[in-house]
Amino acid sequence: MTTIKQRALLFVIVLLQVFFTYPALASSKNERNQNYQLSEPELAQVLAPIALYPDSLLTHIVIASTYPLEVVQAQRWRDINNNLEPAVAVELAEKQGWDPSVTALVAFPNVLDRLSDDLAWTQSLGDAFLEDEERVLDAIQTLRLQAKRANSLQQMENLQVTQVNRQIIIEPIRKEVIYVPYYDTRVVYGNWRWNRYPPVYWDHRPHFSVNFSTGFTKRFRWTAGININFNYFFSAFNWGNRHLVVTHHHNTRHYRSHKRIANHHAAARWQHNITHRRGVAYRSHKLNARFLNQKKFRQANEVVRFNKRLKQEDYKVNTIDRHKSNRLINNNKLKTKQPITFKTQASRKLVKSNTKQPVHRKSAKTKTKLQKTQKQQNKRKDN
Repeated sequence: MTTIKQRALLFVIVLLQVFFTYPALASSKNERNQNYQLSEPELAQVLAPIALYPDSLLTHIVIASTYPLEVVQAQRWRDINNNLEPAVAVELAEKQGWDPSVTALVAFPNVLDRLSDDLAWTQSLGDAFLEDEERVLDAIQTLRLQAKRANSLQQMENLQVTQVNRQIIIEPIRKEVIYVPYYDTRVVYGNWRWNRYPPVYWDHRPHFSVNFSTGFTKRFRWTAGININFNYFFSAFNWGNRHLVVTHHHNTRHYRSHKRIANHHAAARWQHNITHRRGVAYRSHKLNARFLNQKKFRQANEVVRFNKRLKQEDYKVNTIDRHKSNRLINNNKLKTKQPITFKTQASRKLVKSNTKQPVHRKSAKTKTKLQKTQKQQNKRKDN
């Protein structure tokens, strides 16, 4: 009996522990999901392999990371059409209905492969950007400053590095040719401050040299330059206000500096488009709630716009029928035996109200004839 009692007591204790500890674990997990935000070292870890990319390419990568499913679709489409020239590939990809930044990355298959192969990294970057755009841009500038202090930005072959108001801007030397740099993130930033969060390192493809020396001239390797003769220069970082700016993506194949794009009359702050998300859930409840409400608001607006369009079309039909009825009345075509059909009941009533009985008018000859006949009849009566 004592052993049975002891087992029963132990069983009750285990049940009580599970009962009290499980809700605490679930609540802590829910809190993490609700307040999903990368810490400073985690954000630096994610941004390390792309922070030194030219600004124009970096804007497309950041925007495309918020649409991970379209990135995967674009990468698979590019693999099937890997024999196409970049400009031709982008022109054909524009018919797929992807976001313009995803379409622009079709010209850079190596970059597209990275984003598609490492989807966890892509989603982390995209959700961090949606969570706090300013914080991501600040982290990019921090990494660029760290690379500058490590003498990694000096004498870069294909990129021009300038500093304006403490903001480091990276642009191509040849304006309409983009070179993608590949570098060892464990070297270019010097002493990495966060040992527990080492920078993401993208291992290089076989056709790239991986012989990185400690000299700054050998810290970068480059892909073949991509000639920009497709829609590309339509996004830029507004570093002063710490947000991303976009213009319409059509007719943007010629080089435009980030200042020109940011100060363009049609420039606007970039807004996340839920339709290009293709139903992929966000990692935090905050983002899910924010964009779900935005989706409902858009659907309600679409219903309102549809109803307005219907009313406008009804009004146009009514005015057309009214003009048609007036024209027929003025041309005396209502005397014809063929029935006239109208689209609305209002136009039929309008025609009935405007129609008048025909008045038979007598000519002067008929009047004189009638007068003669009347005189002759009067003479006969007198006789």
